[in-house]
Amino acid sequence: MLENLRATVKERVTEKRYIHTLGVEEKAVELSKKYGVDETKVRVAAILHDIAKSMDINRMEQICKANFSDELSEEDMRISEILHGFVGYLIAKDELNITDEEILSAIKYHTIGKKGLSLVGRIIYIADGIEKNRVYPGVDEIRRVTDTNLDQGIIFEIERKITYLQSTGGKIHRNTLEMKEWLEDSLNGGKI
Repeated sequence: MLENLRATVKERVTEKRYIHTLGVEEKAVELSKKYGVDETKVRVAAILHDIAKSMDINRMEQICKANFSDELSEEDMRISEILHGFVGYLIAKDELNITDEEILSAIKYHTIGKKGLSLVGRIIYIADGIEKNRVYPGVDEIRRVTDTNLDQGIIFEIERKITYLQSTGGKIHRNTLEMKEWLEDSLNGGKI
């Protein structure tokens, strides 16, 4: 099954994106072992997380307007970085018959996160940002923090993302901010 999923993804994305996908799978499996999460779920979500990444933005926008207008704003609809997770969710569910909601949710929210995201989802979220092929200022520190505490690593990554987006005039997605606040609350004694 995993080999078939990898082959399907390889047909749909660029070579560079496929190499990234394998890197996410590798990091996600490493984190799943460290944090006691089902390895197969993590592998499936990691392999499929970017399946829609190479799709035309106009096609993704059409799909998302038809299926996720209750969850995505007009501004969101113009950002391929957001849309490809939602479209990937539909591909996994409708074309590849993935029924596990943890896997589907991990694919859907792997770039923007979500308050209440499961461990599988949080692993895919952070593995996407810190897999071995990622090179950007601070990535080694984020990897180090994540290896010590998954949720602290995610918070640290979000803080770096906020700083970067502020420097470029970009905007952080509300889901990402809500996830950060939720994780901070849980680290301060709240419940996940």
